[in-house]
Amino acid sequence: MGEIRLWRARAAEYRIGKTKSAQRKFMKNPANIMALALAAALAAVARGGESAQTPDLDWREISEIGTEGQAWKGEKFPYPYARIPLKFKDNVTKNVWANSLTPTGMSATFETDSDQIWISREFLHGNPSPFWFGNSGFDLYAADKDGNFRWLATTPIARIKDNSKTYKLSSLLGGKPRMYRVYLPLRNILTSAKIGVKKGSSFKPAPQPAEKPLVFYGTSIVHGAWATHSGLSHPSAIGRMLKMPVVNLGFSGSAQMETGMAETLATIDAAIYVIDATQNMSEKLVRERCEKFLRRLRELRPNTPILVAEEATSATAWYWRDSDGPYLAPKCAAQREIVKRLQSEGDKNLHYIGGEWLFGKDGEASPDNCHPGDLGMKAMAERFAPAIEKILKK
Repeated sequence: MGEIRLWRARAAEYRIGKTKSAQRKFMKNPANIMALALAAALAAVARGGESAQTPDLDWREISEIGTEGQAWKGEKFPYPYARIPLKFKDNVTKNVWANSLTPTGMSATFETDSDQIWISREFLHGNPSPFWFGNSGFDLYAADKDGNFRWLATTPIARIKDNSKTYKLSSLLGGKPRMYRVYLPLRNILTSAKIGVKKGSSFKPAPQPAEKPLVFYGTSIVHGAWATHSGLSHPSAIGRMLKMPVVNLGFSGSAQMETGMAETLATIDAAIYVIDATQNMSEKLVRERCEKFLRRLRELRPNTPILVAEEATSATAWYWRDSDGPYLAPKCAAQREIVKRLQSEGDKNLHYIGGEWLFGKDGEASPDNCHPGDLGMKAMAERFAPAIEKILKK
């Protein structure tokens, strides 16, 4: 390893040579020539050497083996992994529709004895988010002995940077069948997504979940910002914690409680609706729309639990407001008021979760004081999961 570092250092020395004469002098040393050749070979291996070793594979389109997390089975979608079918295009705003084209929250679960898993994918717009594992990468989880899915691998950063369309996602133990789950990217629009296993290996798609799904409707946070891996978004994490299917209807910057959105949500036979939209709304908009939205959803789904959430309080409130206590924004106070009024009218299946310390108390869980990072996503999952479980047990 020390020699490789030395050769790479010499290659870098050549590249930063300020004049051609300096580079010619550098090339008079045979060791330097060898260093350049080896550095080029190593770079080639990093870029594409893997493709030269591609084994014989059996490929399966995920949409054909069973996509989990896509509601409205049997309907026509604009793309195979879009989240809202064409029949509801006029029910939602243009921004919601544009955001719905991504495969956020979708996954495929299957059993195989292959010792490798490969991915072949096509994005509609190339790779618009080249440095985000979550936006562009596929996330692999494996079931442990207790049936809990635990993270195993994600798309290598080199494959994201060079926009590889086909690559090995991970080596596996192989030898005996084991259950795996692959989460699709959070943000890029997929026109094709295939799973490849070694030719001759067993492959068995998991049965589609029989349980009703947890349906999340909300902002860019529900849409996955800013989880580093697609499987780390809090709705997906909650699904694993509760061992329940999830439908993720997060729409970045566009969750504003339109009545048409309530009507669209109501066409899904959900175990629970989790409504988390205040981040995209002003106090005025909350007062204008929240009650109408919740009343319409309840009218169409009279017996389904609804859990309303509010945006997380600022991690920097201690500084700006000189207080260690969480700050309740006026729009969140307005939403609480509306929910309490509906509860007082007799809606026993309407629930609320406040934003106090929703990202945790350490102040380290958000990269921009707005969206959670991985720590914030974990904190949210740990707050939401027990609340949802308690509601569903009633």
